[in-house]
Amino acid sequence: MKKKMFQKAGLIGLATLLTLSMVGCSTDEPGSSEAGPTNLTIYTQSTTYEGAVGGYMSKVMKDKLNVSLNVMPNSVGGSSRFETKLATGDLGDLVLFTSSDDFKKAIEAGSVLDLKEDLGQLPNVSRFNEAVARMESSFGGVYGIPTGVSNANEVTQIDPVAIPSLRFDYYEELGTPEIQDYWDYYDVIEQMVKAHPTTESGDKFYGMSLFSEWDGRSVNMAKQIAPSYGYTTTDGVNNYDFIMPHGTEDKIERILDDNSYYLQALKWYNKFYQNGMLDEDSVSQTWEDYLAKANKGQSALWVYGYMGTLNFNPTNPELVKEGKGYKRIPFANLTAAEAKTSTVGSRWFWAISSTTKDKEAAMEVLDYFYSDEGALNYHLGPEGLFWELDSTGKPVLTELGKSPVDTAVPAEFGGGKVGDTFKYMFNGAAQDENTISPILNAPMNKTTWNSYLQDNAELLDQNWTKHYGGVLSAKEYLIQNNMLASYSIVNVPNYKYDDQLAVKRDQVGEIIKELSWKMIYAKNDSEFESLKAEMVQKAKSLGYDECVDFEEQAANVWFEARKAAR
Repeated sequence: MKKKMFQKAGLIGLATLLTLSMVGCSTDEPGSSEAGPTNLTIYTQSTTYEGAVGGYMSKVMKDKLNVSLNVMPNSVGGSSRFETKLATGDLGDLVLFTSSDDFKKAIEAGSVLDLKEDLGQLPNVSRFNEAVARMESSFGGVYGIPTGVSNANEVTQIDPVAIPSLRFDYYEELGTPEIQDYWDYYDVIEQMVKAHPTTESGDKFYGMSLFSEWDGRSVNMAKQIAPSYGYTTTDGVNNYDFIMPHGTEDKIERILDDNSYYLQALKWYNKFYQNGMLDEDSVSQTWEDYLAKANKGQSALWVYGYMGTLNFNPTNPELVKEGKGYKRIPFANLTAAEAKTSTVGSRWFWAISSTTKDKEAAMEVLDYFYSDEGALNYHLGPEGLFWELDSTGKPVLTELGKSPVDTAVPAEFGGGKVGDTFKYMFNGAAQDENTISPILNAPMNKTTWNSYLQDNAELLDQNWTKHYGGVLSAKEYLIQNNMLASYSIVNVPNYKYDDQLAVKRDQVGEIIKELSWKMIYAKNDSEFESLKAEMVQKAKSLGYDECVDFEEQAANVWFEARKAAR
């Protein structure tokens, strides 16, 4: 079997049957060019994309491994197909899990392979020995490999998601007033919307736009403000539904506590609604809808800060050249929680289905994902297409690499559009993009490169840098001002609710999610407070406190483990 394997940053979930396009003798090696490409299916819990992997990345896979890939999403119309697929043994060839509970169910059902005896054929996977050891200690075998692994445990160079982005040119129009706390963005936003009721293209300009597709057992976007104050929704191994542990201090916030950041966020979003500045589609729109509005710049502030800088700005390069667009605007009391790069990986997993029709080819793909070359192809595309090394050996973007996501890719590279990345089709990077690539001697995240931050800086970037004293990135500013809560991901157990408590967890989550959205859309303060009281009372009656106690035990294990790892 070929030793090359493909590093894909994500969880591969093989759904649907792997169809084999074998031509000729059945003794042909999986990667043999004489046999034609081997067709493999990825069943993924991380995206809603469905269909063939096409364009330039299809060419990479055929050239490197003589493999073609098809993606089958777990969620269709917002409904999970996992239980059905598990029962019918239809998990494709490669599986990308975002749920440790579902991963454990697949292990118990014998639906994923234990690769412990195959590690000799997985040299790129095996070199991440701490991640492999974590699988054995947590799951009793190497039934999968964590995504997001790194060769070191260190603070990243990337801007934290927790820092929101604002229309910086509108902020300049207001005289760049100091913003003390997150809630103080409101006054700035209100002035922006009054001055600019529509976008440059004539679409409505909202103060705030939200979406619901990523909601779990609460409103996801209401949990995205606490990370600006040092709290996190995950320790990197476990995801927390009803609590938010602090990244660097031994303290925990319960989301329904009086004056929790979650409840404050709901109140803040409701203020936008009551004053006519909330996108009315927030409760119903999908991630794709939300992205489309980000590309058009239809919200004054983006809670996920990257959506301004990585969506609107590249889509509107002429405006950026004029000094118009989004930039990260940290508030004075910010302490951004973020995970360091991790040698044990994340809480998502790649696995190989036990019903795969070509185990050798599936292992070859999996191992390639974890290779240095495969990692670069996942995060940046093939060398020479979007990026290259300059005469000094430093990575730089090509002209195509600076182009908007809908720009066509030349046919000789495989065609498609710039945005047809593996991340778009099956999000789940094998290697963390913020780890230092030995090929680049730099992170695989292009937004951290000097060539990205400085050499290609437009007027918008230059104005922002001048305002923040010469720094090139928000991360640089945070480090200078001690505004980070960077935490380590360590090898802690994957906690699992028992069946009885899991029923309570799901019931509590449904009530919190349903009433939280009603609170966001409350017509007045009296209705908001009434709904809040109803939510807290119903959640507690269904077992909220038991769920919180269980999650706090897991968080305390993390606190102790990270102390021991220092």
